Amino acid sequence: MSEMEFLPKMIGDVITTPRKNLSGWYSIPEHRWVILEKLNERPYPASINDFKEGMGPAFTAGKYRCRLANADNEEKFGFMRIYKQIPFEGTYLENADDRRTQACAARKHLEVEAMICLTENRVSAVPRVCGCRIDKQAKDDLVPDGYIVYLVWEEVEGVSLDYKYFWRLPYTDRQHIRENFKTALSEILKFGYKPCFSTIAKVILNRDTGDVKICGFSGAVRNHADLKFSDHYFGTFSLALTPGKWMRHKSYDRFDLAEDLRFDEETGWRW
Repeated sequence: MSEMEFLPKMIGDVITTPRKNLSGWYSIPEHRWVILEKLNERPYPASINDFKEGMGPAFTAGKYRCRLANADNEEKFGFMRIYKQIPFEGTYLENADDRRTQACAARKHLEVEAMICLTENRVSAVPRVCGCRIDKQAKDDLVPDGYIVYLVWEEVEGVSLDYKYFWRLPYTDRQHIRENFKTALSEILKFGYKPCFSTIAKVILNRDTGDVKICGFSGAVRNHADLKFSDHYFGTFSLALTPGKWMRHKSYDRFDLAEDLRFDEETGWRW
């Protein structure tokens, strides 16, 4: 049974994000965004008791593809995350006045915090934030006066790195991607954040230039700003095959890898 969805498709709807000053030197202008496609949604339900125990309000998170609304910006695309408070479990059918009593100020979503921080510090390793809006829901919405957050970031050139594609490349090409990945993630780590869901698909590769960017901050976590890059990250992002990932490949993936794998006898990793 599929999860319940709370956010509509909204195709053709226009969302405005206001001008936002990120720092003394950088600001994001006001933009109007046309919704093109709903990509996914994940609800995070909670009960009233969960809230009383400090879990925070229930919410849902949806991802959309969008573009700038101006006629001369039809090729400027982005992605929009919508965080929206939803009613507690068991209260979905209560009247609007009762649901209004659940309204809360916007909870801190670490993706918003991380991406704004990285953008205002000119970190080139992640897509730039192009808009952010924190608002209240309408009086006839899911939780009247409850919070709703819109976060928009640019669609960068390149494609999500594919596991099969990467592991069929020659060693020199794989190593070049690893080097660019190390540079990108090292730049991110020094600002105290990293993506939690570390999969190879979170690496965006521009195949023409070799440029690498990293996405996947919906599951962002904080880290110490002095945390340094280590080969561990090659393993977690599947850019190197640890013994466990090698066994999984042999058992489940079962496609031919490049013939020039490098085996490290000390660690048991394959590169």
